[in-house]
Amino acid sequence: MRRFFSFRRMTGAMLGVVLAVLLVVPGVQAETRTLPKDTKLHPQGWTVGDKVEFKKGTVLTTNDLGEVISGTLKDDTFLQPRGWERVINDYYYVSAYAVGSFFPRFHRSFIERSYNMAIPGYGHLRYKGGTPVTFSEQGEVLRGTLAEQATVRLVAGKYGFLTLRENTVLAVYDSGAIRSGVLADDTHLRPIGWRTNLAANDSVGFVKFSAKQAIEFDENGEVTVGTLKEKVTWRSTAGEVVEFPANTVVRFNGEGALVIKTVV
Repeated sequence: MRRFFSFRRMTGAMLGVVLAVLLVVPGVQAETRTLPKDTKLHPQGWTVGDKVEFKKGTVLTTNDLGEVISGTLKDDTFLQPRGWERVINDYYYVSAYAVGSFFPRFHRSFIERSYNMAIPGYGHLRYKGGTPVTFSEQGEVLRGTLAEQATVRLVAGKYGFLTLRENTVLAVYDSGAIRSGVLADDTHLRPIGWRTNLAANDSVGFVKFSAKQAIEFDENGEVTVGTLKEKVTWRSTAGEVVEFPANTVVRFNGEGALVIKTVV
């Protein structure tokens, strides 16, 4: 009987410890809430205690520590994207003003001078206020709307750059590779399956894609969906060699290509 009571007391003590731990350790589920006012909060993954201001009346998602996973920015904000090492135009130009004075015989006059200053971006991009951003577990942006044009390296360790339009969404993989964006310029890129579609005109698998149109990539930097600038001869998903006209959105895969729609 005494041994039974000892066992029961030990079991009760263990349950008490478990309950205490559950009360102290935050839940593992993400939490969403609507901000009652503009609020400065810490994004997840940041190791320095800066805050980002998020917009009143928008939905915020936080992790179990209360750090922001996604939210809508109050103002244009400089943030590092995942894969920030690929950012090329890493300087931002701002205007500074200096006011000087001189003393003529009868009155004092002021001269205002304007200067353009280049500020290093340290891999940051400027994301647009009033639009949502999503942070990785490391604290870098996985998805957000660019406030100004950005140029980034397409494939790490290889030559080749993309210029992406302002006021459009840039999304990246967790690896830092570009997932999707909107091209600022007509650009020659290789789609998935280019090795089996080498043309006789020395294009070596490159296809011209249209500016101002959305484009999607796999993690190797090969196009999966894009808008053709010019007509292209390519294999269809049925294995037939077909001609895709210009201004069509095409989905590429390892087995061929398929027209999604025509851009008017």
